[in-house]
Amino acid sequence: MSTHSDIGVWFSTTTTATLSDTLTAKRRASMRSKPPNILIYCGKKDSGRLFASVKSVISQCINTDKYTIYELKHDQVSSSPWHDNTALLVIASDKVYDGVDQQFLRHFIDGGTLISFGSSFDNLLVERTVRLPTVSSQLGVVTLTCEGHDPCEGHDPNVSVISTKYCYVVACQSVLADVSVSCLACDSVSHRPVIVEAVHQLSDGLAVLSQVSISVCESMRLSAWCKQ
Repeated sequence: MSTHSDIGVWFSTTTTATLSDTLTAKRRASMRSKPPNILIYCGKKDSGRLFASVKSVISQCINTDKYTIYELKHDQVSSSPWHDNTALLVIASDKVYDGVDQQFLRHFIDGGTLISFGSSFDNLLVERTVRLPTVSSQLGVVTLTCEGHDPCEGHDPNVSVISTKYCYVVACQSVLADVSVSCLACDSVSHRPVIVEAVHQLSDGLAVLSQVSISVCESMRLSAWCKQ
């Protein structure tokens, strides 16, 4: 069985935005101590159908012999002790209400790892803004550039994806104290951040916030890897 030691966002073009530099020894130890559970939150309404779609995408990108994927249902967020049993939380719902956003924020502040796709939860960490109309963003199609990451030989460093109507502010500053934010991928035309990384400096909590739609853009490969 292969062992992976980084968390990253992989695309079918093999363009990679890797987060391995932020995986400290403390975070690796914390993730190794957790059960190999990946929880997917898909909102309050019609969550079963969306969960099946998101699970299908994520299953292509992880070692399914090592990790088990479960749905975190809306009524379980505040009632179940899921925080300590989760290696990765995936937020795949644009709306988060009834206090679930605060539960997810607590998970991050306490050192948890999460990935958010087009969710309003992001507003608790980084300011979002509506993307300006550009040629690249018509019909939600955006070409991303992963700056600072070398593409594999023979592959284009840019990749086209389906994006939400939002992006992140260019300054990439967190609205919370003790949280640093860095850009992983930008709209190649407007140069506005579309995927960012937030790290809690005290707890080593890690959040990857993305305005790329995982439910409709199956060319996007998300890899959530934990060192054994």
